[in-house]
Amino acid sequence: MNPNTYITMQSKHLLGVALAMAACAGAATAGTKPACVVAPKPCNQVVECPLSMKLETGYATNYTYRGIVASHSILEGDSVIPSSIDFGYKVNEKNSVVGGIGYTAITSGHKFFGFDGVPEIQNEATAKLAWQNVSANSKLTTTAGWGITHGGFSGMYAKLFEGKAHSVTQEFFVDFKYDICEKFFAGLTTSYSFQGMTGWWFQPYVGYKTAICPRVDLEVTAGMSATAGYFGDRQMNANGDQAWFIKLTAPIKMNQNGNWKLNPFVSFNWAGSGALKADRGMPKEWKAYKNFGVVAGASVSYEF
Repeated sequence: MNPNTYITMQSKHLLGVALAMAACAGAATAGTKPACVVAPKPCNQVVECPLSMKLETGYATNYTYRGIVASHSILEGDSVIPSSIDFGYKVNEKNSVVGGIGYTAITSGHKFFGFDGVPEIQNEATAKLAWQNVSANSKLTTTAGWGITHGGFSGMYAKLFEGKAHSVTQEFFVDFKYDICEKFFAGLTTSYSFQGMTGWWFQPYVGYKTAICPRVDLEVTAGMSATAGYFGDRQMNANGDQAWFIKLTAPIKMNQNGNWKLNPFVSFNWAGSGALKADRGMPKEWKAYKNFGVVAGASVSYEF
């Protein structure tokens, strides 16, 4: 056989095999969709939990109610142990549901001026639930809600002087806090009591906050409390300014991320003209409130 003829025959044979393989491959893939490249989802994204909580307990040298400092005589002693659990649930970027419960144990006596046969000043238990909104520029925070208190001074006012069956008061409140700049803020808490006691409380305040060092902050707050239509003729207090105060707090971060804190504080409290009605003309051992009181203490808090 001619060599050229043999090469030609082999070439035709290889071409035929290639065409047959292409036809089979085309038939096998007929009717299928083109493949899509799917980018894998990142697996290291951190989703922020909308629920936050804060646990706190501590000690204070005196019982105070909205700036009013109880005298040693009215409580047969002084110190208290306050504890609280607060929570927040973030609905969206600017709105949250907030609330909490608190309990203040009066470590001294509970008899009103040591008298037998009169309602005692009970430990103070509180609960609150509110809606919180942060403005578009994040400077104004508005919190509006409901609160209930059992015991304490408000319960004493209701049961002892108004003759109510229980030492319980309820109120609606709204708090406005405005960040003037990075370090200065101001606010106003207004509340209307509708059970046990009826009337208004107003608590304006201004403050300054700064960092002393990476783990220690300083916050100074000055404010007052006043009432309108809250105290009647049978009450010890008169309406008007009830207390003035300056409070210094120095939160100390106890771990790296700062969710454990030690919060020492001291406050300087002056009784207002409304509260001083209770002390007017009374000897020292019968004064209900301190004209001037220094209250110190500390608490430990954990946030998560």
